[in-house]
Amino acid sequence: MIRISLLVSCFMLFMQVNAQIFHPDDAASHIRFTIKNFGINTSGTLKGLQGEMIINEQDCTKDYFNVTVEAATVNTGINARDQHLRASDYFDVEKFPELHFISTNVYKNLTDGMCWVTGKLTIKGVSKTINFPFKVEATSIGYRLQGQFTINRLDFGVGSSSWVLANTVLVQLNVMAVK
Repeated sequence: MIRISLLVSCFMLFMQVNAQIFHPDDAASHIRFTIKNFGINTSGTLKGLQGEMIINEQDCTKDYFNVTVEAATVNTGINARDQHLRASDYFDVEKFPELHFISTNVYKNLTDGMCWVTGKLTIKGVSKTINFPFKVEATSIGYRLQGQFTINRLDFGVGSSSWVLANTVLVQLNVMAVK
């Protein structure tokens, strides 16, 4: 019994040394989206980033992400458009206040040397698997994580088919992770 306790204690100490739990610093992070509207790139941001991230500096395959962002913070710089995006036909923020991402796998691509994350993105109660590369840079207060991916907004029930608004949305992440 003592051996098992000692083994478990050593394992926990090893995990704490190599992988640490971080939280996103919302004020120092940027989540930006871009979509074509009338053929012109239209951008916006989301805030309210929170959750937990396990970052292992030596081996990204041990990383883990479980984060949310507040849908009601959508900001395109035009108040009327933002209110429309918060309504039931787009984000429906009253019923679905958060967008959620939880990783299911992190691996290092041997071809490009980049770390890639696979996980479930949930918007409006619809979960889809996404996969994208990311890079991690150590800073004096934690880690800066950057990546980007595209989604089809219709897959998540965000809006309806339109000749004015593109279906593909580019999401760019620039997240500061702190203890």
